[in-house]
Amino acid sequence: MAARQEEAAGEKVLSIDGSMLEGGGQILRNAAALAAITSTPIKVSKIRAGRSKPGLRAQHLVGLQLVADLCQGKLEGGTIGSQEISLTPHHLTCGHHIGDTKTAGSCMLLAQAALPCLFMAHQVSSPLGPMPDGRTSVLDLRGGTDASMAPPAAYAQHVLLPMLHRLQGVPASLDLHKRGFFPKGGGRVMLSAAALAEGTCLPAFQLTDPGQVTRIRIMAHTAGKVKEQVASRMVEAARDTIKQSVKNTPIDCEAVREGSGRAFRDGTGILMVAETSTGCLLGASGIGERGVQAEQIATTAADELLQAICSGACVDQWLQDQLIIFMALGQGESNMLCTEPTLHTRTAMVVAEQLTAAKFEVHKPVGNKCWQIHCIGAAVPVDTTSLTHI
Repeated sequence: MAARQEEAAGEKVLSIDGSMLEGGGQILRNAAALAAITSTPIKVSKIRAGRSKPGLRAQHLVGLQLVADLCQGKLEGGTIGSQEISLTPHHLTCGHHIGDTKTAGSCMLLAQAALPCLFMAHQVSSPLGPMPDGRTSVLDLRGGTDASMAPPAAYAQHVLLPMLHRLQGVPASLDLHKRGFFPKGGGRVMLSAAALAEGTCLPAFQLTDPGQVTRIRIMAHTAGKVKEQVASRMVEAARDTIKQSVKNTPIDCEAVREGSGRAFRDGTGILMVAETSTGCLLGASGIGERGVQAEQIATTAADELLQAICSGACVDQWLQDQLIIFMALGQGESNMLCTEPTLHTRTAMVVAEQLTAAKFEVHKPVGNKCWQIHCIGAAVPVDTTSLTHI
């Protein structure tokens, strides 16, 4: 799927079809992040064209505005319902920014768009406020922390960020200040990440040995009017399901009641993480739904975790697509053993190849039930050539 280049004000603009493949917000998040990192002006058209409510929703718009702020760029077409936007990036620099969906839209999807930018940002010579070292950016993100159709905040805390640190050595942390649920949101997280040294690239990585499961953690929570016992019931149901298939493995359980200062309104959820002998982390989660028994939510999530464990893959289905952008930026050749690549993953690869020199190959080794994604990274450095006037 070739991208088109157009001329605008003397600059080449990369035109991206927002309806291709997965056709959702992920195209916007990855395209905006890579545009900011590579200083490439982009135009995305046919945004979410196949959705029941096409165009930008609140969380997509706030994510684009956040990336535009990070790179001091110009965003055009940034209105709710818009099916075409243009982003002209300028200087991607470390800083302190706020992103607020003002809805239950996932603030973790804001984090997905911003995180690669934070690692590749330029250090500032006169840091202020919460960024005393000049290279650690802080994002104050607000909205839904435990939302449907998106990984919960705890997934980033316990799976995504630890895996990125292990694979590429990048320091980042997420502090969950307040949980926010459907339909009001009201949650808040603080995402901190340190930029790479000037002129350096993210390293390539090898993620091909799943190892053996050494420990499983089950974490459930309730808030508001949802009774405390619901979290305990979820933990018990998840533990019983896992024990039927995973023998002689320690299972750590935690059921938490969030007070009013730690959650906005009513909600419940569960996260499970399997740790392996080779450092892999596999996650699965469930969010409370009206009319659905707590045990059913927990059992469904536990089954998902068991599928990931039994697949022999090194990543779960959620981490699979989130790692693509980091493979593309890396220096060298990366490999990832996974289940059959999802549509989100294939979309992320196409967007990465359009905006960088990265090249991806997907194949299924003979006799292996898993697939392997191979990437020759684009070796994108933290570029300091554009900082003359900062």
